[in-house]
Amino acid sequence: MLEHSKTIRDVSRALPALVPADPDFAVPVSAELLDAHTKALRHHYDDIFPVVDRAGHTLAGAIKKLDPGKSPDPDGEGVAALEQTETCFKHRQEQLRHLRDAFVETGASPSHEIFEALDRLDNLYMWIVATMQDVRWDVLIFEGLKAKAASPDERSFTSSAEWLASLPGR
Repeated sequence: MLEHSKTIRDVSRALPALVPADPDFAVPVSAELLDAHTKALRHHYDDIFPVVDRAGHTLAGAIKKLDPGKSPDPDGEGVAALEQTETCFKHRQEQLRHLRDAFVETGASPSHEIFEALDRLDNLYMWIVATMQDVRWDVLIFEGLKAKAASPDERSFTSSAEWLASLPGR
């Protein structure tokens, strides 16, 4: 069980390291520069897609192998790492939007291939965010079901406000 928890934590922590630095726009944008950025964005996508795909399959496999009697994230580090990775890639998506705006502001043709490359990478980052959310919720739901099974009292709520009021620290 601890092995699967470590897998979730380690894969989540590794993914943000795949994000490159933003390009420098201190020089005027030219067709050659746009082509170079397009090539770099495509290369980045091609480099990280297989890694992200394997990471997604690894996380899914770890979730499927969770032991119902044991905590998948006993120290909370896995969920924290998933949240951190999700935040990192959401931030990166925002940076891609700024990059798109910068290319538009500098006069890049709307039909230039740079925009397709940006969209493709944005979709990959969106997929990473969705995967991190899914795995995080799987872990949290798993923890909740485990806690419910261990609870001597079964509780039900008639509204979301009642449920929120029952949470510790509220």
